[in-house]
Formats: sequence, structure tokens, C-alpha cells
Amino acid sequence: MSTVQDEFLRRYATSPIHVPRLERLITAYGGAVPAEEFIRNYLAWDHASGDAEAARIVAEILPLLVDGEGAIVRLTDEAIHGAIDWLSNRGAVPLTERAFLLHSILQEAVQTTGQGE
Repeated sequence: MSTVQDEFLRRYATSPIHVPRLERLITAYGGAVPAEEFIRNYLAWDHASGDAEAARIVAEILPLLVDGEGAIVRLTDEAIHGAIDWLSNRGAVPLTERAFLLHSILQEAVQTTGQGE
């Protein structure tokens, strides 16, 4: 396991049970873009947002976005970065509600388009 992948898992796995889910996420996102590049980008988006909780929640949502065969659907980098930014902009709506709404929006987009774009 690379150092950057180890950092990703330590930062976003809230328990040992989350590690396999995050490893599947890394594998799914390691297609067109090398996995380490995706991880570096993700960590940069996290640092830029200033809200590690938002990036952690998005990392939990992404592996749940699956196609009809159960494979993780890869969203665009712009969509992921936007999700972290949107979730980090705290407003009057509680974070748990915003997280649920974000998951619902992304899942519907995946189901409607059949992809993550």
C-alpha cells in the first residue's frame, strides 16, 4: 500500500469496517486516472475546504453509489470536489440532513444517467 493510500484510509475510515469499502472506492476510481492521483486530488480538496468532516462524509457516500450490477459508479472529479465544497458550506440545515440530501441527489443522478456525470 502506498503512503498516500495509507493516509487516505487513516483519514477517512472511521472504523476498521470502513477500510474495505474505501479500498473498493480507491479501486473503482483508479481506472482512467491512477488511484494515487485521485487520492492526492481528494486530499487536496479536503484541505482546501477546511472541513475534514465534509470530505469524510463524501468518502462514505461515494462507495454507496452503485450501478444495477453493484459496481461503484465513478463520478467526475468536478462532481466530487463540488460535493465536498457543498457539504462544507455549513448553513442552517444540520449536517446529517445535508449528508442525506447529498446522497439522495447523487444516487438519483447515477440512476437517471447510468453514470456519474
